[in-house]
Amino acid sequence: MAEELLLSPLVDFLFKRLFGDEHQTDILIAFLNGIFDDVEAPRVTSVQLLNPYIDKDALTDKMSVLDILARTEQDTLMDVEIQIRNTGEMRQRSLYYWNNLYESQLHQSETDGTLHPVVAVNVLNFTEIANDRVHNVFQLLNQDGMLLTNHLALHFLELPKLPQPTPRERTPLLRWLAFLKAQTKADRESLVKGDLVMAKALNTLEFLSQDEQTRQLYEARQKALHDYATAMETAQRVGREKGHQEERRAVAKRLLLKGLSVGDTAEMANLSSAEVEAIAKAIS
Repeated sequence: MAEELLLSPLVDFLFKRLFGDEHQTDILIAFLNGIFDDVEAPRVTSVQLLNPYIDKDALTDKMSVLDILARTEQDTLMDVEIQIRNTGEMRQRSLYYWNNLYESQLHQSETDGTLHPVVAVNVLNFTEIANDRVHNVFQLLNQDGMLLTNHLALHFLELPKLPQPTPRERTPLLRWLAFLKAQTKADRESLVKGDLVMAKALNTLEFLSQDEQTRQLYEARQKALHDYATAMETAQRVGREKGHQEERRAVAKRLLLKGLSVGDTAEMANLSSAEVEAIAKAIS
């Protein structure tokens, strides 16, 4: 199969198709155990997917979140998602979705005693945490490092921090992350050698990449994400321009109060004479 036909699992639609398939939960289990082994957390042996289906309307809704919700055999709830663009609010976003999943249990029980842990896994294609660790996990601790409760765990997996060792040197987690980030089929093939579940993930990725309907849905999702990114960048640019304009107006006001002429103020504050005249009238 030609390399250019392989779809990228970094797009949330394909990530969910790959790891959120209720008929192939062994792929998600292997990925999660790679994460948990990395921090010596308890492994999982089974998962029940709580949202295996993707609403087609969500693909074109640039605000929709295509995360993976699952419950382990210990009733721990999992929220797994991938983000390829930094919107500047990833930490708050992760807490928000953790809270939604934790609070959802209240509707199923009469007392807080039956609440179960919730784990949020965030795979990021940008750097969020200011250290060199590929994998950071955050929990509730006091100043002495004592764990308050195991009901909250936020995992951040940052792809830009991946090292470049040979496949034999990689831990299972690093190989999974390298699998996600790999650019070519050959690179992925070198990663899956000797790992039956990862090889299955590669076969699934190739199958999805060859399916015409999947490609169309993938492209629709890519367009929605691109439109969202463009809208965010435009809003930020307009905000910066507005901020600069307000700064120039404040400078003009100070200059006028010091007695400078409209002409000189306009030149120094980089404003039009009409704008400075309006400011002068407002403060007169």
